[in-house]
Amino acid sequence: MYNYTIMQINMTLELIVLLAAAASGLGYFLTRLFKLFRTWFHFITDWYGTEDAPGVIERLAEGNKRFDYIEGELKTIKEELFNNHGSSLRDAIDRIEEAVAKPKRSSSPKN
Repeated sequence: MYNYTIMQINMTLELIVLLAAAASGLGYFLTRLFKLFRTWFHFITDWYGTEDAPGVIERLAEGNKRFDYIEGELKTIKEELFNNHGSSLRDAIDRIEEAVAKPKRSSSPKN
């Protein structure tokens, strides 16, 4: 009778330990699964955006508009750096250089 009671206690303890290990493993698995879904939900929210923050597609469209503006500005600057027969910055610099490079006539006689 005494051995039977000890065997029942051992089997009960083994069952408790087995259930605790299973619960721990299940908890670990569910924690990892929830972290994965949370990461996925953050990605989806970032992709489609919210009322406060635009999504990826809207941000890319804004970036393209900004790049088009910058390209236009660079084109304007580049046009000023080359001769165009009168109205560019390069033409103005060339006219100034010509005016400065011409020898001036002196009003005093040379000895």
